Amino acid sequence: MNYTDLHCDTAYEIYKTKSRLKKNEHHIAMEKVKKYGRYSQIFAIWSENDKTEDENYEDFFSVRDYFTENLADNDIVLCKTGMEYKDNKNKNCAFLAVEGGKLLSDDISRLDVLYENGVRFLTLVWNGICEIGGAFNTDVGLTVFGREVVRKCGELGITVDLSHSSDKTVADVFEIAVKPVIATHSNSRAVFNHKRNLTDEQFLEIKKRGGIVGISLCRPHISATENGEPVLIKNVIKHIDYYMSLGGENTVCFGCDFDGAELPDDMKNASDIEKICEELQKIGYDDILIEKIMYKNADNFIVQNL
Repeated sequence: MNYTDLHCDTAYEIYKTKSRLKKNEHHIAMEKVKKYGRYSQIFAIWSENDKTEDENYEDFFSVRDYFTENLADNDIVLCKTGMEYKDNKNKNCAFLAVEGGKLLSDDISRLDVLYENGVRFLTLVWNGICEIGGAFNTDVGLTVFGREVVRKCGELGITVDLSHSSDKTVADVFEIAVKPVIATHSNSRAVFNHKRNLTDEQFLEIKKRGGIVGISLCRPHISATENGEPVLIKNVIKHIDYYMSLGGENTVCFGCDFDGAELPDDMKNASDIEKICEELQKIGYDDILIEKIMYKNADNFIVQNL
């Protein structure tokens, strides 16, 4: 079966460790995903909180150059449009994202440069407060500059990602966004009450607007970890199943946060996604629905919106 994932930090990790995408010790390597028919991945370049805006901006180009040079060693194509993705239907495909808009500082022209360099997805915030607005651990919404960024993303064709955003930031984006928005790696707050997860209302609004939501494998966002209880695939299934109860058949995808999070105890890397599919089959999910979660929902969004 094909597999499309909305979020990973592997591009940044292989840059830091000077390892290769083909074979490495990280969650994602081409040898670990070769079991899938077509593997497609949105690779995010992260803006670190402990670096300045300018340092993160400079890092973007270094990471991007190292990552794209890695692509040349593998059977994977960097795509920038839905048509390119459709035309490369028999090849593994990569897309570029930026996680955390801190690198923009307060310079909107940097967004044009990111677009020119292949960025098609922007996670607005990551942690705390930046020039764009507030993350999940704040009560701050979009700034004036943040509103300009959301509008500019719509004009350029960069999809806004609400993962990591505060509830106020999410509400502000809904107020002004004219194109579908997504949450690349966000679980259900109704299943596990963590501020990084989506409320029912947020999920339904993304769904109504034609967006998609990626299931995250980040342990602290799946279930309680304080008492040393194991976090398992069965806990991940609860988030998928709950989103389905909200009508998420055409909305739910994977956005596992590989190489950016500690995984459930019974998973090691991207090769283990098939284990989640096996568990979904056991509780009655048919092949059609599993295919939607594995790749079709994400693929449809990409083709229709990029």
